[in-house]
Amino acid sequence: MSKQIQNVWVDADSCPVQDEIVEVCSSFCVTPKFVATVNHYSPDKLDQNWTFLDHGSQSVDLYIINHSKAGDLVVSQDLSLAVLLTSKGVYVITPRGKLVKEDEANTIMEQKHIRQQTMKRTRKWKGPSAFTKADREYFRGQLEKMLSQIEGFK
Repeated sequence: MSKQIQNVWVDADSCPVQDEIVEVCSSFCVTPKFVATVNHYSPDKLDQNWTFLDHGSQSVDLYIINHSKAGDLVVSQDLSLAVLLTSKGVYVITPRGKLVKEDEANTIMEQKHIRQQTMKRTRKWKGPSAFTKADREYFRGQLEKMLSQIEGFK
């Protein structure tokens, strides 16, 4: 990574590591930009950098796609969004600390298709495993590592 990150965007509707993002970014003098629908509004978020959007299908994803640019960093667990972002040079990390790479796009979309087909057949959906303290710590370490390796965040 050699580009300087201008913005750290957070797909905040279901992001379990918001506190960790604020803490890590503050140590690099970066203010993350949280984007969520209005049903996640709370007055205590007013002193942070939050954008609240009308509740609608994919409204947060579309906002982030339209406002992020090459070299930005996005925290999202939405791998379909990640595929779109990495193709335009945006770094994407999941709340579990996985850096999504552009060359993984085909695999990600194939896996999504298989999951959707299975769900249609079985009408059952197995979600991700419970989010743990170890997941939080791993994410924190990966975010720190990313920001420290990117020019301008040393």
